Amino acid sequence: MREYPTKHRELVSLLLDGKFMIYPNPLFGVLVENDEDYIEFFKKSYDFDLIIETDFAYLSSEDVNEKRTRDFTLFLAILSRELDYSGKNFREKIEFGTFDIQETEELLRQSSKWEILEKTTVADFEKFIKTWRSKNLLEVNGSKFKFTKAIKLFFRFAMEIAEEKLKEQNILEKE
Repeated sequence: MREYPTKHRELVSLLLDGKFMIYPNPLFGVLVENDEDYIEFFKKSYDFDLIIETDFAYLSSEDVNEKRTRDFTLFLAILSRELDYSGKNFREKIEFGTFDIQETEELLRQSSKWEILEKTTVADFEKFIKTWRSKNLLEVNGSKFKFTKAIKLFFRFAMEIAEEKLKEQNILEKE
């Protein structure tokens, strides 16, 4: 019978629940040390791809179209837009800054794009923050939150969408 690392069940359960494993969490270290075994395990057992980045890991699947992920991406896009409009380096602020929960909610509600967010899970902002905290994408300390290193995945995703849109635009312009 195969010998699994200690904390195997906890690690699998957390990843299957959609949580990001963030360095320096010891479970992230277990994944890195046993990367080939876990990549194979998740692929064979669940048909999920285990993605291990430099400082975070997560599960991905072609079959999953998660509404929460879309909502988070919209939240990030509109927050970035509002920070940019206020003259801040949005990428730096999001990757390294701390946000006041109430001030951030107010900033979003005053945005001309709020009508987009109010139709999503972002409308209940406290619950939205708690949900993403439970997924290890946000760290909450009292009335403040900050993004974890896993935010890089969403920036990469946004860049891929932008590149795709630019390609579509170029194709349409050539026709």
